[in-house]
Amino acid sequence: MVEYYGWINLRDSTYESDDKEMNIVLSKLYSYISKYKLNDISGLVNLHKVNGSYQLLVTGNTNHLSQDVIDIFNLCEFIAEIAKGSYGLLYIRNDESEDAFNEFEVFVLARGKIKKEKDPFLSPCIPVIEDDEE
Repeated sequence: MVEYYGWINLRDSTYESDDKEMNIVLSKLYSYISKYKLNDISGLVNLHKVNGSYQLLVTGNTNHLSQDVIDIFNLCEFIAEIAKGSYGLLYIRNDESEDAFNEFEVFVLARGKIKKEKDPFLSPCIPVIEDDEE
């Protein structure tokens, strides 16, 4: 099983957002979501505006690592390229992963880069959130 949860605060700049630049970012983002049919995946992709800020929320659950999950990660990489001021987190748990079968992998988006970090809150999944087989 693969599950993912993420949020991104969309910003065109690390300093002060510019409405014209932000509209360009949003246009590119809507085109990307449409091109890759991300609204048709098995999870949720929600781009919305709250109190003048744009946010992207993603969540989903698949039986195996699938194109849906890869598409979500690629979306985060695309945002890192076009909106350098954006920041957020993407948590992925893949119980079929050889390296990370018992943990969440956390991908941190900040300043146009994505880096993988260790999860200190829900990992190791057994025993933090689940019991071992008895």
